[in-house]
Amino acid sequence: MTYDPPRLAAIALVVCVAAGIKGAVGFGFPLIAIPVLSIVLGPAAAIPLVTLPTLVSNLILVGRGPGTRADMRPFVFTLAALVAGVVAGALLIHAMRPRTFSVLVGAVSALYVAASALRLTQVIPPGAGRRAGPLIGLAAGVLGGSTGIFSPLVASYLHMLRLEKRAFVFWMTMMFFVGNIAQFASYLRLGLYRGPVMATALLACIPMAVGTWAGLRLQDVLHPETFSRVVLGLVFLASLGLLARGLFG
Repeated sequence: MTYDPPRLAAIALVVCVAAGIKGAVGFGFPLIAIPVLSIVLGPAAAIPLVTLPTLVSNLILVGRGPGTRADMRPFVFTLAALVAGVVAGALLIHAMRPRTFSVLVGAVSALYVAASALRLTQVIPPGAGRRAGPLIGLAAGVLGGSTGIFSPLVASYLHMLRLEKRAFVFWMTMMFFVGNIAQFASYLRLGLYRGPVMATALLACIPMAVGTWAGLRLQDVLHPETFSRVVLGLVFLASLGLLARGLFG
């Protein structure tokens, strides 16, 4: 199978737009790119293809800061659980269709958005959220490894901790970056980069870089309240997508 110029142009456009949204709010790249490219290429090619430019975009955003080694301590066990979940989730690609898990995660994420809109999450102490980190990391890893989409659970978790805008984007990206390394290595080992997939994934890094740069410029001017609303809006859309994938996919 080879990708003709119109298909390559479609891939570039989708990747650029999705990377722009990710640059602005810290997530949304796989959330947007994988469902759309699955229509063009099929999910077996779309998921590994998006993983490589996502990994590179996360490297760009992590390098922007502002995390420190001391800041990482509360997230160490969450990151470790995330990696374990990714490996398990990658194996599920061949073992099963993760429809039930998609429905569960979609429902939980939608409930979180509803609770946030009603301000019910304000009564949850950030310390309690941090203690739940490893469990959330494991579940997010399984979801990301099997579907390529980490954001509903990770974004809900970090939003619950009430992080400042720049810190939210950094730790969101750090979790994605660690998860993407395990995801890419697992897909490579499973032979999912056969044929034109690897070459196309490398080419997709070019429109990814353009979109990420534009998104970062937008992030700098977003008001914190607007930023929070955009985050919750994207989590809600992601939860609806997961519910639709699980119920009707």
